[in-house]
Amino acid sequence: MFRILLSSLAVLTVACVGTANAATKKKTRHAQPVVAEPAPVQVPAAHYRARTPGPPGAGPNECYTDEGYGRYWPCGAGRGE
Repeated sequence: MFRILLSSLAVLTVACVGTANAATKKKTRHAQPVVAEPAPVQVPAAHYRARTPGPPGAGPNECYTDEGYGRYWPCGAGRGE
């Protein structure tokens, strides 16, 4: 009985000393490198050219009138009246 009590006391002592040592250890902190964010890239704006109304396949110098609902009529064409 005495051996069991003595061995359990020894194990308990070793466990307490081990945890006490770990709690008082000084932790080393490593410096983290500072990473700068990349500068935003500015893309030059495309040159805007106003387009006259007309169907998507029309040339830049062709004249059309907007009839509404996606319908266009050439300016030089008569109505046939």
